[in-house]
Amino acid sequence: MNDRNSELHIFVNRRRFDATHGLTKRVTGAEIAALVNVPRMNAVVEHDAGVDALTPVDLDTPIDIENGAQFLVTREFVLGGANDARERILS
Repeated sequence: MNDRNSELHIFVNRRRFDATHGLTKRVTGAEIAALVNVPRMNAVVEHDAGVDALTPVDLDTPIDIENGAQFLVTREFVLGGANDARERILS
């Protein structure tokens, strides 16, 4: 079946990913983070199961993917940023 809605897919930070992006039925949190270009050493991955229901996803342990699952990937820390750039401009 070639129906786009029936193929395995997930959403990471509201962006859709499927097999064309390398998605398989079992992935690690690090692989999910890589989909949105967040380095493993800086990634925080959570499964979004609804209102106020974020569950941490381990970066190294494979999990079974449910079709249409939603994940939130954030950076544990940010180096640089707006304040650093502003200070360089002002000095």
